Amino acid sequence: MSHARVSAVAALLAGLGLPGRPAAAQKTALAPPEPASRAEVRPLAYTRIVLPNGLVALLSEDHAAPLAVVDVWYHVGSKDDRAGRTGVAHLCEHLMALGSPNVSGPQRTLYQSIGGSSPHWANTTEDITHFYAAVPANQLRTALWIEADRMAAPIAQVDEQQLDGARAVVEQERRQNIENFPFGVYRELTVAALFPPSHPYHVTALPPVADLFAASIGDLESTCRPYYVPNNAVIAVSGDFDTRTVRAWLDEYFASIPRGAPVAHVGVPAVRLDAEKRLVLEDKRAALPQLHIDWPGAGFAAPDRLALNALGSVLSLAHFGRLSHALVDDRHLAVAVAADNYDLESAGVFEIVVVPRPGASLTTIEAVVDSVLDALPASPPTAAELARFNAYNAVTAVASLQTQFARADTLAHGEIFAGDPVAYAKQVAAARSLTSTDVEQAAARYLTKGRVVMSLVPAGKLDLVSRPELPFTNVTPAAAGGTKP
Repeated sequence: MSHARVSAVAALLAGLGLPGRPAAAQKTALAPPEPASRAEVRPLAYTRIVLPNGLVALLSEDHAAPLAVVDVWYHVGSKDDRAGRTGVAHLCEHLMALGSPNVSGPQRTLYQSIGGSSPHWANTTEDITHFYAAVPANQLRTALWIEADRMAAPIAQVDEQQLDGARAVVEQERRQNIENFPFGVYRELTVAALFPPSHPYHVTALPPVADLFAASIGDLESTCRPYYVPNNAVIAVSGDFDTRTVRAWLDEYFASIPRGAPVAHVGVPAVRLDAEKRLVLEDKRAALPQLHIDWPGAGFAAPDRLALNALGSVLSLAHFGRLSHALVDDRHLAVAVAADNYDLESAGVFEIVVVPRPGASLTTIEAVVDSVLDALPASPPTAAELARFNAYNAVTAVASLQTQFARADTLAHGEIFAGDPVAYAKQVAAARSLTSTDVEQAAARYLTKGRVVMSLVPAGKLDLVSRPELPFTNVTPAAAGGTKP
């Protein structure tokens, strides 16, 4: 997602009830495409303020409804975890939510007492951790005070009992969001195969929790506290307020928090696989197989990201995408196809997911996918395909900003990942300049023979694996109930 943006692949799996897309829509009469509009996507209006301690504030004033969202991003995620301490960034998120010097219990409780709400209250990804809530407009000052108190003394209320409780919550979160879903571990197994063990993106933000039980309060102090400083944070406020008034409140509550030591983020080397890796994931809860094909992709601000996004549309846009048409509409081998570049801050994953019709062969599906990809050099994307992508891209960019949460989230995301709060709008405009050659060359650079091909099959159904005559590695965890020896 901008963290507001959800990848097409994640949307497909969510629509199928899996972690991470709706099946293809019924056929309807299709009118010829209209010429793509050249109108620019109007960026969100905002005011950017940098306090002397380095805190960046992004204020987007909007009086449409009497509420305001406060969204505080810290530039720390699972890629900053040390070896042997995976999951600690996520654990610190939970500990930061247990209270602060002047808030004796979880901040969520105080927010709720003033009418506040949030979809999740906090989130940790590979790259960032953020805390967010919507409050009535007349409680915005209180919300800013809460977040300043949290920032002023990170992990101030932690003792051993609270640490044990936070570990249990993270463990339950992993069970709920990953382990209880059929094929729920597929993404962490995929990135582990794409990125080598020493790579910052080798592990996802919610990995197995064994390392958490080895982390002491001292570890957390030294590992997390350096990142929870004003000069490593962005606060985005969107909603019903007066910008000059909020600026004064920011000075009152945040300006006195000391600047921290400069934060050195880990380097993220480029990755290219030398050869294909073939994996099998079994799950006793699954009824139907899936085929996933993944390559190292492009990060949020990388030059090739837009071309890869366009390529995903060319391949999988319902009815028009080359893979969608071949697999769903023409040969009736699949019920859903998705292709997208899932972008992180400094790397990405380009993924093709195919959900077959009952009885369809994954081997046949993989052969069709490869034939479509192999044809790209001789048949690069057409002007009509790029026009459809740009029309869809612009609508998505605007439609995704309907809530104040999404607006605050998108501004902070652009600031941290690209140094520009409205990077999303500029990227939509830049995508209109893509040519067929740009997209075809990006496909040639990224969609190489070095890839990860994962067959996801019901437990014990290894006969359903794509191209079973080729060597593969069974990566099924014991809890999934497969037949891994």
